[in-house]
Amino acid sequence: MSFLDHVRHCNAYSLADFVPFRVGSARVGWIRRPLTLELMRFGSLFHVFEDLVHLNPDLRTAEERTEAVDQALSALRGDGLVGRLRGERYAVMERPGTEVLIEMDRGAVTQFGIVNLGFHLTGVVGHGPDTRMWIARRALDKTTYPGHLDNMVAGGHPAGLTPRQNLLKECAEEAGIPEALAESAVPVSMISYTMEVPEGLRRHAFWSYDLQVPVEFTPEPVDGEVDSFTLMDIDDVACIVETSDAFKYNCNLVVIDWLMRTGRIDPAHPDFHELSVGLHQPWP
Repeated sequence: MSFLDHVRHCNAYSLADFVPFRVGSARVGWIRRPLTLELMRFGSLFHVFEDLVHLNPDLRTAEERTEAVDQALSALRGDGLVGRLRGERYAVMERPGTEVLIEMDRGAVTQFGIVNLGFHLTGVVGHGPDTRMWIARRALDKTTYPGHLDNMVAGGHPAGLTPRQNLLKECAEEAGIPEALAESAVPVSMISYTMEVPEGLRRHAFWSYDLQVPVEFTPEPVDGEVDSFTLMDIDDVACIVETSDAFKYNCNLVVIDWLMRTGRIDPAHPDFHELSVGLHQPWP
C-alpha cells in the first residue's frame, strides 16, 4: 500500500462497456450497456441507440425531466436495477457551474454516471510539527464503509443548496460544529476522479476545506453518521493512509492533498507528480 495506490484506485476505469447519456446537447453521464437495454421499456422517455442514450428532447424543462425520470427510477429500483433511492436529489449538469438540466435521486447517480459533487473538511488543531487532525470513525451501522475512518466532516451536495450552505448544514449535523466556527473554513482545492465500480461509474468532484479548530473545541456525533471522533498526530494519520485501507477510499485523497499542500509530501517524493495529477483528474 502507498499514497499512490489510493490515487490509482480512485482513477481506475474503462469506458468499454459504457455509452454516453445525453440531455439535449450535453453529455451528462455514462450508462452500462446492459442497463441501456432495460431503459427501452420506458418507451420514448429514453432514446436508446447502440452507442448513445438520449433523454426525450420533448421534455423541455428540468422539472418535466425530473418528474419523468423519477417514475422510471422507481420502476428500476423495484426490479433491483438501481441502488436504494434516498429521497435526496443531486443536480445533473454537464460540468459544475453549468445549467441544471435535471435532478436525480442520489441513489441512482452512479448507475447513470452522473457527476457527483460534495465536500470534505479537514479539521486541524495547532500549527507546524505539533499539528493534530480530527478524524471521524463512520458509524458501525452505515450501509457504506461502516467503521472506516473519515475526514472530520463530509457530505454530498444536494440540489438547491450553495456549497457554503451545505458546508454549514453538514458541520452542524455530523459534528456539532457551531456556525460561527464552520464559517471560518477555507476552500483550498477541488479533488476529482472517475472510478468504475460494480454499480456503474463514479464521477466525483468535491470541494476540500481546511478548518483551524480551537484546542478547546471537541466535535460530537449528532446525526448518527459518525461513531466517534479522535484527535490524532499528523504522522500517525499519514502512516495509516500510506500503509492501510482504514480510511474510506476517497478520504485518503483528502489527506494526501493536505499533506502535499503543507509540504509533508514534498517534491522530492518519487510519486509527487503522479499524485498531483491524480488528485485533479478531468472526467470522461
